[in-house]
Amino acid sequence: MDRYKNRKILSLLLLCGILGACDKFEAVPLEYKSTPQEEAQEAVLNTIKPTWELELMETNGYVMAFKDKKYDKLFTRTLGWNGGDGVLTTLLPDGNAFWSFNDSWYGVVDGENRSRDGNKVNFPRNTIMVQTPGDEEENLVWLADFVQTTDPAASRYYQARTHIRHPKASLSEEEVQKGEIDQDWLYWAGDATVCNNQLQVLWNGVDNTNQQALMRHEGICLATYSLEGNPGDDSYMKLINADHHFNDADIYGYGSTLWEDEDGHIYLYGSYNNYDMLVARTARHDLTSPWEYYVSDEQGNFSWQTTYPTEQEVKRSRIQDTDCSMPWVIKKGDTYYMFAQAKWFGREMYIFRSDKPYGPFVDCKRLFGLPDLLDKLGERTYKNLYMVNLHPHLSRNGELVFSTNTDAKDFGDNFNAVGSADFYRPYFYRVYNWEKVYDE
Repeated sequence: MDRYKNRKILSLLLLCGILGACDKFEAVPLEYKSTPQEEAQEAVLNTIKPTWELELMETNGYVMAFKDKKYDKLFTRTLGWNGGDGVLTTLLPDGNAFWSFNDSWYGVVDGENRSRDGNKVNFPRNTIMVQTPGDEEENLVWLADFVQTTDPAASRYYQARTHIRHPKASLSEEEVQKGEIDQDWLYWAGDATVCNNQLQVLWNGVDNTNQQALMRHEGICLATYSLEGNPGDDSYMKLINADHHFNDADIYGYGSTLWEDEDGHIYLYGSYNNYDMLVARTARHDLTSPWEYYVSDEQGNFSWQTTYPTEQEVKRSRIQDTDCSMPWVIKKGDTYYMFAQAKWFGREMYIFRSDKPYGPFVDCKRLFGLPDLLDKLGERTYKNLYMVNLHPHLSRNGELVFSTNTDAKDFGDNFNAVGSADFYRPYFYRVYNWEKVYDE
């Protein structure tokens, strides 16, 4: 039903009736003619099902951004995984989706007031999950190594161990089995792809040994997983191999996000100083094939090279025209689009375009804005908004699906208060008519 147009016609009829009553002229109803933007927005509204639980957040010309309350509820959890950041996804050949998370809370949360007791959770530094087709709780298969799940009264109930440990991590195996978590060396997730029916996941090394320079990126591990069988089988997502020295030179996070192009390459995006986007590519659709890096010389001429770039080279090799972070690239028609977050943990999402997957990405426009308050109980103001990630496989009708990462103002705010469990977790958004931002 054309809801907005009908309201406008009714308003005109009422207005004509009032004028007719005053001047004794016969009222002639005038049909309202919708603008192209209004028609495009109405078309979106007419395709949305109530069961999707979308809440309109803002319109920006043609563009319509919605909060996805269904997926927000799906990740509002009380047992096992109950919060975390990272939140990357990869569609698998069997129709399932692989999810990876970085630092995560595991254990028990109060379901009534959404408070987290710090004595009932631990903090694995990475974890994984598989989603079977569907968007209900039973579709989420958490592939965690739980400490114990049988005795709610005993310690470590539904707490978990870190999925993949860094070889330099210092805890003993005995400490790990008890549920202790490495703090010195760890892995955070990069993006992933499928090759020869095996999942290849890039894990970025993180050095926390220097208190003056925490979270320093160092090296990439390539982990390969089996996709034989079904979620829940011992064979499914079994770790086949972890190459901890896959790319020891990397300090710029190449492969934090990926784009598999029809030209036969996988494009691997990273950054210098968080806001200068960089790109490398593989020789084939296989992360183990040789990598080469897109680098500019002093005259501004770009070329591909096999040697890892120096700091001076990356300083002049950014591929976008406006500062941004965490780039995501897709292709529609003949155009490549890049989506990225505004600088300094900005609440604006940008869109760029290019005729190549390696840029330059230009014509930066504001796509939509993210809220400054969280939909949660208790305190709603967060500290930082970061790693706004794109999930193409969650799209239903060509819309963009994003998740956000947020943290509390103080680490202690994650515990023992109403709503404390809902700072450090993903929230989801869907953006329709996104490509029409360039039609305005």
